[in-house]
Amino acid sequence: MGSGGSAGATDPIARHQHGADVLRARAVLVVACTLWLVVGLACDLAFHDVIGQGSLGFVVAVRLATSAFHVAVLVALFRDPLPPPSVTRPLVGALFPVSAAALTLIATRMGGLATPYITAYFVILSVQGLAIADRWQRSAPLAVLTGLMFPVGMLIDSVFDPVVRAQLSQPVAVSHFAVYTGVLLAETIVVAWGSHVIWSLRQSVFESRSIGRYKLRRRIGKGGMGEVWEAHDRATRRRIALKILSPEHGRSPAAIARFEREIQATAELAHPSTIRIFDWGVTDDGVWYYAMELLDGASLDLLVKRAGPLPVPLAVHLGLGAARAIAEAHGRGIVHRDVKPANLFVVAMAGTADLIKVLDFGVARIGDEDASLTQAGAVIGTPAFMPPEVAAGAPWTPAGDVWALAASLYFALTGRSPRDAGRPMPAVSTLATVPPALDDVLARALDDDPRRRYATAGELAAALAAVAAAAPYDGSFRLDAAPAAPAADVSLDQTLDAEQPNTRAEAPVAKGRAPR
Repeated sequence: MGSGGSAGATDPIARHQHGADVLRARAVLVVACTLWLVVGLACDLAFHDVIGQGSLGFVVAVRLATSAFHVAVLVALFRDPLPPPSVTRPLVGALFPVSAAALTLIATRMGGLATPYITAYFVILSVQGLAIADRWQRSAPLAVLTGLMFPVGMLIDSVFDPVVRAQLSQPVAVSHFAVYTGVLLAETIVVAWGSHVIWSLRQSVFESRSIGRYKLRRRIGKGGMGEVWEAHDRATRRRIALKILSPEHGRSPAAIARFEREIQATAELAHPSTIRIFDWGVTDDGVWYYAMELLDGASLDLLVKRAGPLPVPLAVHLGLGAARAIAEAHGRGIVHRDVKPANLFVVAMAGTADLIKVLDFGVARIGDEDASLTQAGAVIGTPAFMPPEVAAGAPWTPAGDVWALAASLYFALTGRSPRDAGRPMPAVSTLATVPPALDDVLARALDDDPRRRYATAGELAAALAAVAAAAPYDGSFRLDAAPAAPAADVSLDQTLDAEQPNTRAEAPVAKGRAPR
């Protein structure tokens, strides 16, 4: 289908375009294939005795066999994930000449050269123009192939069918046949040109890389439900990060509900260590998005993988900022449920690590609404940073966020998650120069029993503030001085999500200047 020949490439814009093409083909073909079966079969049964010759069973059998082919194509188009262009293009392209050939077989038994079923060929060609938007060099041959099925099929059938052969000697029937053929060929030109015009318009939209007032620059993150792009806001003339819900999820009520929940949860929060959302909405063609601040730095996950365990004062400083941000969320009845190093972003301020941002409230629980959005018994979160009670099937509470945040702090200090460290978990003081007070804080926050932990992130923040006061961070750690690691070493933890099982976590919202 219309993707400028690059939908199968690695270009994310091409993948978005391919997804939009498949969604359009689905919407058009479901209606068209239903009409082929329902209206077509009704006409066959109602008018065979008037204009038909030969067996009605043959006509019905051809119609049903073609409908079976239609169903097979639609099943392939509705696969999740979306089938690649190498599958959709030949399937959708074959549907129209195959349907036209089947209609020719039916028409030979329903009026022959002067069949009133000629109108159905125009419907098939019109649907082809709607379902397939492509350059004329590709759409014209397919349109011609579909349009020629009637004249060529009738001439071939006249060799075997005495009724059709006799019509070739009847001036009226031949006149009908000539007019039908001429109009069909004109229709093929209209369809091919219309398909090209639609393709050109869509191509200009995709090549402009624009969504609403935002011009896309480059992709900086990808997750199970969408992508994050660096974009230019034409209204405010600033660079922002734009999160876009992928086309295949843009028609899913559950995916849209999760996307709206993420927006709602984040927009309600004002702490400096929570990612800020500026704008959100849905375009006329159904693309959901929201705009947020563009950050310069690296996720805690990436930073530790590249630079190794962080100095204690820095780790405590970052952990305190994250705890205070999550404490605000807890105070508003929001439980994050996916706190982990990949969702904690260390912001570079003049090259130094100074601020942390909490990202991705995509699986957050807001008040009691989770009961309607989450399947009973579903496990949500990232296994390496999931509290023990949640892994065992218990609901995720603020104490679960406390465990996950403490586990992320443990990772920042040691380079390992508590689960990787084993049980009993080594105290961080055995691995680094850590004050005993910090060991005590982590031991309580990582307790297997949520009743013995800090009840909220606010309580954890108060404990970390006391540790930070004894060992203040001096702002000397430079992100741009951290050693680089091969790109292959960087991976995304997987988030288990009730609405989208086994999806990848969203990548950091970054301007791209990760540690070098």
